[in-house]
Amino acid sequence: MKKKDTLSKLKQQEREIRGNLIIDAARTVFGTKTYDKVSMNEIAREAGIAKSSIYTYFPNQEALFVEATFRDTERFITSLANRLEKEKEHSLELFINYFLDYYTEHEAHWRMITHFALHGNIGGESAEKLNLIARKLMDLLETFLRKKDFQGDARLLSHTLFSALCGIMIAFRKYPGRTETERIAHMKRIGKVVEQMLLAFLGSQSKDV
Repeated sequence: MKKKDTLSKLKQQEREIRGNLIIDAARTVFGTKTYDKVSMNEIAREAGIAKSSIYTYFPNQEALFVEATFRDTERFITSLANRLEKEKEHSLELFINYFLDYYTEHEAHWRMITHFALHGNIGGESAEKLNLIARKLMDLLETFLRKKDFQGDARLLSHTLFSALCGIMIAFRKYPGRTETERIAHMKRIGKVVEQMLLAFLGSQSKDV
């Protein structure tokens, strides 16, 4: 019985390793091409396996993309939540700089998000799974803003902050004529302006209450 259990665990571990290998390959390919231009053949070549093997784990390309995006976004949320928990002062600057640093480092995930936003088309259960992880991120931002004693529509402000940071990444992540260090520094300078604008807005809302 123990031998059977051991074999079962080994098979499960092997399956998890193979599934993670496929997701890693998908992340690489989706990070270099728009969602609508990627093929399962490319992902299979990147993973070094037969295309038919992918379908053992994922029914289609959409499911694979959604799973990769879900896992990466969940990892970002967990990392951000842990960072915020360690900090005594929950400053907007901390969050903004962490967001910019994280997606500068995890570029494949960032490209997947932006490529899909511009060219993706997903519906049904896949869309709901992406909506679920997106809501989880916005819940974290909303909780963060509530700790700043904001009394207005924190959800709307969460969307505003997220949109502003995405805009910074899109506009200046690959800004020509500057070094990597200069681009990151410039993005953070703009992030500082966003922080000041939001704090000024929060201050004006508090006065109105």
